[in-house]
Amino acid sequence: MTETKHQIGVIALTLITAALFMTLRNMPMMAQTGMKMVIFNAITIVAYLIPVALVSAELATGWPKNGVFHWVEAAFGSRLGFAAVWLQWAQSIFGITSIVAYVAASLAYAFDPSLGSNKYFIVAVILIVYWAATLANFRGSKSSGLISSVAVSVGVLLPTIVLIGLGALYAAEGNTLEIDTALTAENWVPSLWETGNLVLFLSFIFGFVGVEVSASHAREVKNVHRTYPLAVFSAAAIGFVLTLLGGLAVAAILPAASIDQINGAMQAFSAFFSHFGLVWLTPVAAVLVAFGAAGQVSTWIVGPVKGILAAGQDGNLPVWAQKVNDQGVPTNLLILQAALISLIAMSFLLVDNVNTAFLILTSIAVLIYSLMYVLMYAAAIRLRYSHPEVQRAYRVPGGNAGMWITAGIGLLAAVACFGIGFIPPAVGGLSILSFELMMVLGVVLVSAVPFLIYALRRPQWVRFSETQNAKKVES
Repeated sequence: MTETKHQIGVIALTLITAALFMTLRNMPMMAQTGMKMVIFNAITIVAYLIPVALVSAELATGWPKNGVFHWVEAAFGSRLGFAAVWLQWAQSIFGITSIVAYVAASLAYAFDPSLGSNKYFIVAVILIVYWAATLANFRGSKSSGLISSVAVSVGVLLPTIVLIGLGALYAAEGNTLEIDTALTAENWVPSLWETGNLVLFLSFIFGFVGVEVSASHAREVKNVHRTYPLAVFSAAAIGFVLTLLGGLAVAAILPAASIDQINGAMQAFSAFFSHFGLVWLTPVAAVLVAFGAAGQVSTWIVGPVKGILAAGQDGNLPVWAQKVNDQGVPTNLLILQAALISLIAMSFLLVDNVNTAFLILTSIAVLIYSLMYVLMYAAAIRLRYSHPEVQRAYRVPGGNAGMWITAGIGLLAAVACFGIGFIPPAVGGLSILSFELMMVLGVVLVSAVPFLIYALRRPQWVRFSETQNAKKVES
């Protein structure tokens, strides 16, 4: 196996990190909350963005070896380390499927908007886009980094800036805004006792999930101790500002009741272009948005898989799952991942409403990811005491008390999100009992698998990993 070269700089890592979470997909759900999105975003900063950015920066600069597996392993041992990275990888399978469905829905606007609700079109696009992105990532981190950088620049940042600009121009013209901007407590302050608000709040929190996944590239980053914290904080700040302004732009032109949770961004583009006499730009915007989401898919393909590979190469996965190609890419795991996503994509054929499948996949991803965050924050606190000698180029400010406060807030947010994830979204054709059963079954099965695999480990898995590690040392 060839030695991995440090080839990712701060700009590339910032764009890779931004590509993991930044998307126009969450703006419509934010827009449905009206001016409450301002406070929801403020809570998101305090409860999620700051904790995950600070904690992952410390962990990645202290243990720069493929992310959450090594962090949790160092704190609690291989069993829980494997469980943590498995949860991260498993949620990505459900999450990626919903992202590719968003690619399909956006792409439909370039041809026929009605295709966005056609489940056969959605499934076909999921299969084509995901397998194409998988094969593209066989060429290694240089290729995936380039895809992420171009996609997030052209397909996310550019359309978002255009959307914000159109919203600002629309408001400056004195047009009647669909969003109520009255300075009243009822209009600005969300009621956390309303389940609808809680469910929508998850779109804010999980609009930024994935910041820590970029740590899987730590070994390929130039000057990781400086570059990683700078890239994480830069990506988080850019994502927060643009997502909030984008949500306000969508809310300015679309009535909350008419906003589609999948196609909302394209609805807004279509409405703005119609207002300004630029209807011909709608297909162009659709292609760019779809391209940006496809780039996000490409980024998610590699990140979590590298984490699960690191766990596998410690003897926790069968030999076939530990093998990589000449570029250091775990092609067998990527093919397995693509096959699983293809299988899950078929769930769109089992429901009448595309939105239903989309929200079910998102809800399962929320529950699984929340469990992973619990382990990550707990590991960060424990490592302050069990391994104080490890040099961290970046440390959460405030000493051990600062870590307790920062990770504690993140831990409470993860537990709260786990509970909220069981609240059924307002979609038709799905009973509360059916939803709860799917959520419980999904969480139990996904959580049990890593412990089962760990219990079934074979000596040859460990011997193969030791042989591979010895070859790395020799090279």
